[in-house]
Amino acid sequence: MRKKVFWSLVGFSVAISLLLCVLFTGGMYVFLNQQLRDELAQESQSLASLANAQPDQAAFLRSGVYVERVTLIGVDGTVLYDSQVDAAQMENHADRSEFIDAVKNGSGWASRSSATLGETSVYYARRLQNGEVLRVAGTQKNVLAMLQGIIGWLLLGLVVSAVLAFQLARPLTKALIRPLNTVNLDAPLQSDIYEELAPMMRRMDAQNRRINSQMNRLQRQQAELNAILSGLREGLVVLDEHHHILAVNPAARRILGAEGEGDLVGKTLPEINRHETLMRLLRENDGVGELCANGRVYRISVSLAGEDLGLVMLMQDVTDERMAEQNRRQFSANVSHELRTPLTTISGYAELLATGLAKPEDTAELAGKIHHESKRMLSLIEDIIRLSKLDEGAVGEKQPIDLLLLSQSCVSKLSDAAQKQHVTVTVKGESAVVLGDRTLLEEMLANLIDNAIKYNKPNGSVLLTVGMENRRPRFTIKDTGVGIPEEHQPHVFERFYRVDKSRSKDTGGTGLGLSIVKHGAQLHGAEISLESKPDHGTTITLLFPEQKENA
Repeated sequence: MRKKVFWSLVGFSVAISLLLCVLFTGGMYVFLNQQLRDELAQESQSLASLANAQPDQAAFLRSGVYVERVTLIGVDGTVLYDSQVDAAQMENHADRSEFIDAVKNGSGWASRSSATLGETSVYYARRLQNGEVLRVAGTQKNVLAMLQGIIGWLLLGLVVSAVLAFQLARPLTKALIRPLNTVNLDAPLQSDIYEELAPMMRRMDAQNRRINSQMNRLQRQQAELNAILSGLREGLVVLDEHHHILAVNPAARRILGAEGEGDLVGKTLPEINRHETLMRLLRENDGVGELCANGRVYRISVSLAGEDLGLVMLMQDVTDERMAEQNRRQFSANVSHELRTPLTTISGYAELLATGLAKPEDTAELAGKIHHESKRMLSLIEDIIRLSKLDEGAVGEKQPIDLLLLSQSCVSKLSDAAQKQHVTVTVKGESAVVLGDRTLLEEMLANLIDNAIKYNKPNGSVLLTVGMENRRPRFTIKDTGVGIPEEHQPHVFERFYRVDKSRSKDTGGTGLGLSIVKHGAQLHGAEISLESKPDHGTTITLLFPEQKENA
């Protein structure tokens, strides 16, 4: 724009200078022409007044000396006298326009140009009293002739004007452009600008307000979208038709292993992860597959976002589902195995009794073994049913339960088992009330106490401590038993898991007690922790959430 304004000023200045030269030349031509006419008229009047007083006008005119050409023309157009040419040699002037006008009107003007001489002859004719016509002629250079005389000066003036225009156009251009360059585009109405630009500034300000409103709306929408995407546990990737990433949430970054790779927008998915499942789904542009990453299993679903719009890839964590399926299969196999053992024993002993192969003195012993295995199988079935209900979230009516009183009740019920194992069980602490299912809580504590007794050493001890920790009820059971090796500790709460299978069979355990404790703790929102060392006993702690005041 600066160059455009600069050359506009220069061109305007030169054009004005050229126009002034033309007007000056034209004005000079008109002025000189009018001046010549005035001089011719004045001289003609003077000569006419003198000639009218003379009896012989021709003789009078011959006696004078004239600057301009003077001609005396008779009534019939015959030239009687001419100051520059022999009158006898001149043709008749009856057809000259100035002569005709003078005869008719008393005076007449005529101009005749000479292209060869570059001059214009101006004639003024005046009728005398005797009817003859006195003509005075003068010459004036035409416009071209005048231009030839002053062309040098005109060119010099144009050059000077152009130089001055160049020199003055620069500061003028800067002065004109400066207000435009200093316009505050964010607040155009506050700018000191030309009044003629005020409507544009108002429109710009209105446009800025609309743009700011739209930008704020877009930023809010983008923030909402980012919050939604960031909060999704599932991974989400949006791709264009060329498989370039348009959007990706943090969960998808973690799954694809691209958490530290900066901005992924614009990159292709194969640049980030070339897993076989991903490549297959991209080729097919549709379908479902599975991807293992970070020790988890993810279901990858790919679908078209629309015709020629790209793809949407959803990554769902199905590890728990797969583990649940595996646990169900393993549980079914374990149940079958655990039930097969007592049933085989019962069937074998019953067959001995039925066939009469057993000795009469052995009948009571065989019946006792059948009774023992039946009780074990019944206990196993009850634990299985209980676990199934817990899996379904079946919890009885919750009511305030004092863990101290409940612990004392459980210890009282298991006192015979403790005496049989020569184990001392002690309860201490303070009242700690939990809002929960009494039956389930009692079963949890009973299982923990029963295990502490069964897997204890002769003359060992079990200590139950009940109290509050930061307004949270806490139950701790510590024994002096055989302990649990470190490699087995992460698995002791799994179903049918036994650290020492032979000892578990001898004690009549089903392998489901700690699993019931774990499920019960989850349903009550409690945290469970275990500390144990082989031959140094085991400590298990249940830390319940902060209870409501009415509990």
